[in-house]
Amino acid sequence: MADERDEQRDTDKSGLNDAQDALRKATSGAASTLRSGISAVRDVYAASRRHGEARATLRDMTERLQGDEETLARRDELEANYEQIVAEQSGIVERTNEELERQQRKIEQLEAEAAEFDERLAKMRDNHEQELRPYKRMAEAARERLDEANRAVGEAKRAVKTAEGQVKDASERREQSISSANRAVDSSQARLRKVQDELARARTNGAAQDVLRQLQGEVTAELAHVDAARAEVGVATKDAQAAVDAAQTHLWTQRQSLESAQREADAAKREHESKKGEYEDLLSKAQAEEKALDEQISQRKEAADEAKAAYDEAAEKHDDAQALLDETEGVHATPEETERLRASIASQRRAVETQQAEVESLAEGERTLRAQTRGSRLALLGAAVVVVVVVVLVLVLVFAPR
Repeated sequence: MADERDEQRDTDKSGLNDAQDALRKATSGAASTLRSGISAVRDVYAASRRHGEARATLRDMTERLQGDEETLARRDELEANYEQIVAEQSGIVERTNEELERQQRKIEQLEAEAAEFDERLAKMRDNHEQELRPYKRMAEAARERLDEANRAVGEAKRAVKTAEGQVKDASERREQSISSANRAVDSSQARLRKVQDELARARTNGAAQDVLRQLQGEVTAELAHVDAARAEVGVATKDAQAAVDAAQTHLWTQRQSLESAQREADAAKREHESKKGEYEDLLSKAQAEEKALDEQISQRKEAADEAKAAYDEAAEKHDDAQALLDETEGVHATPEETERLRASIASQRRAVETQQAEVESLAEGERTLRAQTRGSRLALLGAAVVVVVVVVLVLVLVFAPR
């Protein structure tokens, strides 16, 4: 067993040595390829950077050239049309100056008128308030009197209604009293007739004198009762009628009070309508005057706003014309600057052409270098792959289970 283990260890050691020898040979063979590939990548990167920097420089030079060319074209245009521009823009400046002065005067005049009308309107409102105050108080007083008169009418109507109820009650009591008295008379008469009939039968039947005297006495008593009942009918009728008359008199008095209160209410209503109408007519007239003056203020403020808008428009035209005139005069006064710019542009164009050639040359050099080093760069990539594969293989052999 020991011999077998020793033999196995020798075998593993031999395999490890073989793997290490293979790794050294692969590494030694790839080193040269790696150095060559890395050098090729570095050279391509440097060529690409020089090409990019040259393109950026060309772009900056082209942008400056375009800006200067636009400036020169503008200066040439202004110089070529100098007299026409000066004439036209000077005329615009002159006309807009006049327009600005005119609109300024108009604005000041309109604002002054509006301010004056504002003061007049404030005074007018104060005057109208003072003038209308007595009429307003009279209308309010008339309204108060009308309210009082209407309350009096209401109270009088309630009193009439109460008096009407009293008349009705008195009339009903009168009828009840008379009816009760008449019923008493009827009862007395009925009892009288009954006693008289008994007396007549007693006499016919030959009743005793005591019985006849007693019946005669009852007849006499009943006659007295009938006379008394008849007298009571007169008294009840008189008293009940007096109560009805008093209630009707009270009702008449209350109706007279109602008519008087109604006349006063009607008069108060006419007075209130008259005072109210007078106040409202004066108020309407005052409001119309205030409205007319307020409309004049609004018209002037609107006209002032329009004048301000016209002023702003003229100011904008003036500023634009003056700016163009100043620019034209500046160009005309500095021809040396135009020539300097023209010479600078010519120089820049040559520099741009030179830089363009440089960019094209660097681009061509970069393309050539990429083509020449393609094999080395691909070999670098392959060598890197081989190294990775070998490392993985060694790790597999080393750590493989025994």
